[in-house]
Amino acid sequence: MDNEVKPSYKISTRIWWNITWKTVLFGIPFSFVGGLIGAMVGLVATGGNDPLANQIGSIASGLAVVPIAIWVIGSSLNETYGKYRVSLTEVKESSKDLTDNEATVS
Repeated sequence: MDNEVKPSYKISTRIWWNITWKTVLFGIPFSFVGGLIGAMVGLVATGGNDPLANQIGSIASGLAVVPIAIWVIGSSLNETYGKYRVSLTEVKESSKDLTDNEATVS
C-alpha cells in the first residue's frame, strides 16, 4: 500500500486511549444492567442458589459489554488522530498471491 505509515507511539497511544475510555464509560452501565438481569434470571432458574446465580450474573455482565466494545471500535475508525485517520481498505489478491495460496493448499 502506498499510503501506509508506521504509527508512532504517540498516535498508537491516542487510538488506544480513545477505544479504552469509551469502552469503560459506556461499558460500565451495560455491564451493571447485564449482571443484574443475569443474577435475577439465575436466581429464578436455579431456585435461589446464590453462588450459581452470581456466576450467571458475572457471565451476563461480561457478555453485555461485547456489543459496546464492537461499537466503540467501529466508531473509532471514523475519527482522526492528529494528522492521521484509521481506515479499512479492501485488499485485492494479485495473481501471484493466488498462485502462492494454491501451492500451499496442494
